[in-house]
Amino acid sequence: MKLPEKKWFRQPLGAVLQQAYLVSAFQLEEALQEQATGRVGTLGEILAAKGWLKKETADFFASKWAMLVNQPNKQPLGYYLKEAALLDEAQIHQIVSEQSQERLWIRLGANAVLKGWLSQSTVDFFVEHLFPEYAQDSPFVAVRKK
Repeated sequence: MKLPEKKWFRQPLGAVLQQAYLVSAFQLEEALQEQATGRVGTLGEILAAKGWLKKETADFFASKWAMLVNQPNKQPLGYYLKEAALLDEAQIHQIVSEQSQERLWIRLGANAVLKGWLSQSTVDFFVEHLFPEYAQDSPFVAVRKK
């Protein structure tokens, strides 16, 4: 059964970052207060300056997220996590390498969570919005014998 298309409408950057569990309500409120008091810089720049988020991550959600969610042809999850600067090429390569050596295959997002690189809530956010048809799938997949 095909799920109905879910359209993503632009939301304030802070709301999206909070929904993705990348910033807390406290962090967002503090950054917004700084911005309101005349601090120069975007919300993403303020969050990055405080060390709460990479600027590249804020830029990804500010400029690309709404378009990517509504795009019909999706890339693998690792592509989006790299684009969002949440995982780097070496981390993705390590996970893919491990996947090819194991009998029980652990999905990329689950493996990144086990390694402590991402929170499960952040992985769930990406999967629910980019791949809703897989949102309820197990993080484990049996490897087919060659």
